[in-house]
Amino acid sequence: MFLLAATSAVHADERSLSASDITAQLRPISPEIERCYLERTAEVRGAGHLAIVLTIDKHGILDQLSVKTPGIAARVSKQIESCIRETVAPMSFPKKRVTTTATVPYFFQRTVAPNAGPQLSCFDPAGCHAKK
Repeated sequence: MFLLAATSAVHADERSLSASDITAQLRPISPEIERCYLERTAEVRGAGHLAIVLTIDKHGILDQLSVKTPGIAARVSKQIESCIRETVAPMSFPKKRVTTTATVPYFFQRTVAPNAGPQLSCFDPAGCHAKK
């Protein structure tokens, strides 16, 4: 499985939170956010996308939170949102002069390819197969 997380702030200037401000706050809870998604989508194959939309007021308090899970059934999507809301809701962010809205995307890729995963490397010019 592969995960890529990034942020993009709508009003990225010195008056609002930067993407790195938001990423720094979310980094410690990212494993929990991932768990919220992965535990509820174990049967989903291929690509998965999760987007968390945060609105943070100028005092650093989370004002609004929405979770987008395209391609996931509504019942499962609500479970994911509830789990993420519990994880993210108590957070606070640095104070800024204006409200910040940011979307934090997570991308997941599941594969069921045979022999997928790490492979041992061989740096011997004669080969690394067992000698008979």
